[in-house]
Amino acid sequence: MELRSEEQQQKGNKGKKIVVISIVILIILIAIIGAAIIVLKQEEKEKMKLSVNGTKASIPADLILTDSNTGETYYSINRIANLVGYNFYNGEYRKYSEDKTKCYVECENELAMMELNSNIIYKSNSNSKVNFDAYEIGKTIKTYDNMLYATAEGIQIAFNTRVSYNTSNNTITLYTLPYLVNYYKQAAEKYGYTGISEDFITQKTLVKEMLVVNKDGKYGVVSTKTFGNIIGTKYDKIVYLENTGEFIVTNEGKTGTLSLNGDIRIGLRYDEIGLINGKHSIYYAKDKNLYGVLNQNGRILAYVQYDAIGINRSLFPTADIKNDLFLYDNCIPLKKDGKWGLADKNGNYILNIEYDEMGYVEKVPVAQENSNNSIVNTTTANQRSDRSTNNVIVIPEIEGIVIGKNGKYGVVNKTGKIVIPCEFDKIFSITNEGKDDVYLERNGRTVSLTRYIEENTNNNTTNTVTNPNTNNSSNTNDNFVIIL
Repeated sequence: MELRSEEQQQKGNKGKKIVVISIVILIILIAIIGAAIIVLKQEEKEKMKLSVNGTKASIPADLILTDSNTGETYYSINRIANLVGYNFYNGEYRKYSEDKTKCYVECENELAMMELNSNIIYKSNSNSKVNFDAYEIGKTIKTYDNMLYATAEGIQIAFNTRVSYNTSNNTITLYTLPYLVNYYKQAAEKYGYTGISEDFITQKTLVKEMLVVNKDGKYGVVSTKTFGNIIGTKYDKIVYLENTGEFIVTNEGKTGTLSLNGDIRIGLRYDEIGLINGKHSIYYAKDKNLYGVLNQNGRILAYVQYDAIGINRSLFPTADIKNDLFLYDNCIPLKKDGKWGLADKNGNYILNIEYDEMGYVEKVPVAQENSNNSIVNTTTANQRSDRSTNNVIVIPEIEGIVIGKNGKYGVVNKTGKIVIPCEFDKIFSITNEGKDDVYLERNGRTVSLTRYIEENTNNNTTNTVTNPNTNNSSNTNDNFVIIL
């Protein structure tokens, strides 16, 4: 009996050991499984994710770079273009090259240009994609493996796209303007508004979390966060100025500007107001078919007395001009009573209004009938985009502007000083292998601009006339060569 009891006890102890071992093994397995789950979650967290318009998207390996010194995140301009529906091109707009230090991106309504090591983005400020305004960003454009990169700020400006990077879940989020328009159009209707602005330029307020709404034919501005009023719905028209963050508003046929807070900047007293330059916040004002220049607070820089502001770009199809109204970030062309001059960004005259022409335009003979039904020869401006010779208005190499007086032509620089006196019959350019070379012609003899400057420099002759408003010069160098 005692032997059987001892045997049973041994069996009981053995069973307890098995249970204990099983429990220990189970605890270890649970710990291993828990650790594996934590590792998987950590790996999932560390793996970058991308959301475009609320939908998960595949993320290109070269989408982002991180500056090891500053920790700043940069995004591939090319890859972002593909993600948000823009076209991407290497090189400079209208230059037709594959220069990988420059690029531009384009959608149906807008175009933006960027360049390596520059903190300026040029964007077309109208649907015509002709005039451009400069947008300054905090960090310059970078390059890696022949691709250009910009910060979130640059991406937002270039693509009109909301960009965010959530470090807690390692997710990049993009919301494009068309998506935002569709989303907030429906939201506006729920808040009792008739609709939103249909103007692409004005819809860009959505990137800044604002919305121009319509209610019974009147426009106002609300916050997209709360739909609270920023500007009441009482204006016939509202146009957003992205670069200055202000609004051009119109009521009862008169136009002015408002700040982001709805404060009046320029009173509603003009027939038309437009932006000359966003960086310097300079506006033109039109009243009774005359033009003037104002600053953003409505102070008059140039009185409303001019027949025209800016140049006629159609006469200079090959000109390297980003803004018809504002040349070299300083010069505003003004025309009054048939005469031209220049004002600077502060409205001060830098070239008196006494010149017959702004730019050289080739005159071509046109046959016309006179009152006696006989043919006579007259001349008219050549507006054709000729394959070889071109009209000239700007000369970027010397920051020059061509002027004409009494049938003779010369060049002033961006401060209004004459660098080539008005004593030439023609100043034109010839396009050769994609490059425009400028030539001067006098008395049938032609010399290149480069040689003219070299000759005058070598002869210790100054190229700058002290008086910016005279076409007299002691330089009569006729050391020209015939090239045509």
